[in-house]
Amino acid sequence: MQGRQRRLTEERLPPYVSYRAWQKLLGELSKHPTSRFDTSYFNGLKITKSSSSMLRGTLLFLNLMAPEGQPTPKLNQLLKSEGEEQREVLAEIVRQAYGSFFAHLDLTKATQAQVKEHFKLRGASGDIGRKCLSFFLSIAAEGNVTLSSHLMKSSPRGRGKKVASTDIPRMGKSVELAGNPALVGMFLEKFPNFDPEWPDEVKKKWFDAFKSLKSALLETSIPGRKPSHRR
Repeated sequence: MQGRQRRLTEERLPPYVSYRAWQKLLGELSKHPTSRFDTSYFNGLKITKSSSSMLRGTLLFLNLMAPEGQPTPKLNQLLKSEGEEQREVLAEIVRQAYGSFFAHLDLTKATQAQVKEHFKLRGASGDIGRKCLSFFLSIAAEGNVTLSSHLMKSSPRGRGKKVASTDIPRMGKSVELAGNPALVGMFLEKFPNFDPEWPDEVKKKWFDAFKSLKSALLETSIPGRKPSHRR
């Protein structure tokens, strides 16, 4: 009973799973769709029980999974779309799922403290609240949702932990990800979670690396597409 209560609590909270794990799940769904998100599905992906619980909670919160575990039409629409269309679908998902945030806060002007306070009202405080904010900023950025500069800026320099620039995977000419699924998988495992308290220059490197990685994933996942070679 205690385990069931914990699972229900996790599924009510805003998503706080790592964005890397979320992207990995979407990649698996694009290649291997499922008719139901049950224990056997996550076991088949070798996802731990705690991670599968957080991913189920994320799917439920974003209205991409029905309470019984079936994928919703919105999830299928997200998986089938590409480029600008996919960003528009994702933006719609974000605005609907985080409706209370947009209703009570002007996110084009809101500060990180205001958003954290709202997460706290939803039961997510401390480290969980920080992870909720990290996921929200990541998915909002991918969907091109307009957010305030306060949300995208880090805390004053010197506060919070330092992040070395080498923590962000480099996607230069020497690294050819396209057409190499094994190498893409390696970068997915090493890619760090977005931290809103990073310095601005590290944030920029994270977004640049994220876009490069996403482009590489698209090229490896679409049959017949040849890797692009930039000179």
